[in-house]
Amino acid sequence: MNNILQEGPLLRILLGGACAVIIVAGMKAAAPLLNIIFISWLLAYCIAPLPTWLMRKRVPSSLAVIVTFLIVIFGGLGITYTLGLSIAGLIQKLPAYQTDLTNIRDSVISFLGSKGIDLAKIKTLDALEPARLVKFAGSVLGGAGQILGNVLLLIFLVIILLFEFTGTEIKAGKDQEATMTLLARFREASRDVKKYVTIVGGTGLIQAIANVILLAALGVDFAVTWGVLFFFLNFIPAVGFLLALIPPAIVCFLELGWKTTLAMVIGYYVINFVGDNIVKPKFMKKGLDVSILLIILSLIFWSWVLGSLGAILAVPLTMFVKNLFLQIGSSPVPLAMAKTSDPLENNNPEGRN
Repeated sequence: MNNILQEGPLLRILLGGACAVIIVAGMKAAAPLLNIIFISWLLAYCIAPLPTWLMRKRVPSSLAVIVTFLIVIFGGLGITYTLGLSIAGLIQKLPAYQTDLTNIRDSVISFLGSKGIDLAKIKTLDALEPARLVKFAGSVLGGAGQILGNVLLLIFLVIILLFEFTGTEIKAGKDQEATMTLLARFREASRDVKKYVTIVGGTGLIQAIANVILLAALGVDFAVTWGVLFFFLNFIPAVGFLLALIPPAIVCFLELGWKTTLAMVIGYYVINFVGDNIVKPKFMKKGLDVSILLIILSLIFWSWVLGSLGAILAVPLTMFVKNLFLQIGSSPVPLAMAKTSDPLENNNPEGRN
């Protein structure tokens, strides 16, 4: 009996690990549906401060909620329509881009060949063939088109989550929940995540609007598409800015030349520097309390589980899971368990007086 009791913690760890494997396998299998739910959750957190701000300005709560819902519906449909046109235009232009990339590649190879450098012998450059790049871009655009096909479901989920968040804020302002229910634990675990998503989403929106204005002023096609891309990739630490910069830079280079591309890259860098080093630190009083190693591992893990969208959701999901474990770990031992005596002591008749 003592051996069984001593092995209890190990058995609990193994049982928890087995449950984690089952949950992760289920999430990986249901990734297409979970991506829509998680993106809705992310967008709802970004928009949630709007009705709260309106209510602080003495706008009636019902009117604030209605105004927010109308902005979500018409704004979402407008952005979706613009993105649909942009994706269709990009797909139509892919053959022309392939021709331009092929001409540039041939020019570079001939120039380097005149200097005694033969790039044809480097097999690793086969992955950069224009045909392969265009095919990959086409598959990415096709996937984005499939996501836009679920826009009605996405808008519906965002509205439902906003309604829940707003109702929770109103109830929290009137009374405090005494018992630590499951919903209260999820709300507490989401508190830091909500602050992080609100700050990153707000600054990312300002940067995205500035980037759209910059691209439109320079004459780069599909400016709104690149702005939306920047907004979502802004949630990826470290590499998100680079990933958001490359596609519009390639399009700008193919259409407008290297001088305009250089101006675009400098403008992108200045906007990102101001947003990340001046604006964002004023709102983010403290760090995320998440190490760089954990961020990198979370990017790898959630990208493997949820696909490419997992990189966007990696940090918020990691913060939520971490806070939820802290909430569960800090919960008091149930009274029934605390009063349970040692079964060996209960079965020992000689121990009784």
